[in-house]
Amino acid sequence: MKTITRLALLSALLAPATGCIFVSDDDPDPDPDQTGTLDVTWNLLDDGAAAGCPGPDATIVAQPAGGGSPYQDIYDCADGGGLAADLPVGDYTVWVDISDGSTLLAQSEAVDLSVDAGDLIDVIYDIDVANGFFDVSWEIAGSSCSGVNAGGVSVLSTLSGTTQGIDDVFDCADGENPAIATTGALPIGDYVVSVAVLDQADLAIGEADEIQESITFGNEFVDLGVVTINLFP
Repeated sequence: MKTITRLALLSALLAPATGCIFVSDDDPDPDPDQTGTLDVTWNLLDDGAAAGCPGPDATIVAQPAGGGSPYQDIYDCADGGGLAADLPVGDYTVWVDISDGSTLLAQSEAVDLSVDAGDLIDVIYDIDVANGFFDVSWEIAGSSCSGVNAGGVSVLSTLSGTTQGIDDVFDCADGENPAIATTGALPIGDYVVSVAVLDQADLAIGEADEIQESITFGNEFVDLGVVTINLFP
């Protein structure tokens, strides 16, 4: 048996799966010598602590790398896992959707894996059902992190309509384009995000335009793109 853990985050989350169990009918009688099985486990969390299911359904989605209809297997979320059996040999992107049948409530990260004949592959996901994350890169107008001797970059995410803000401070190089910085867990909701470059005394010496963005389901990674930080005059 070979084990696959989370390998790669998709740059864009794929569409949520809903409805009844569906298996592509290209081969209604799959040859067991030309198929493999995924043994999928989902661990539900709320900012690191164990959490319950936000909805009743957990759908294992295996999207063939060459395109076409995905293979889907729906289980009770509370089961904590299930099998995606009789997958034809090939390459797949695999993830888990937690839903109420019509609304996506949480989604795992995605893994890219290859299924060989006779495989039984363990795939284990940690899914934060109550929080999401912002991915962001930055550039400093007319300069660079080293050019301004930056002490860090602050990414302040404030829940819209409140003063409830969470400040993630990164080493400036951690998110300098093309590098990507990822915030800590943020509760589902609408946000105003402020990005500022700091000096060695942790004082702001420049900032970017505010960004308004939302986290709409658990474990969502929202790409804020590359922001330009303008130095103060």
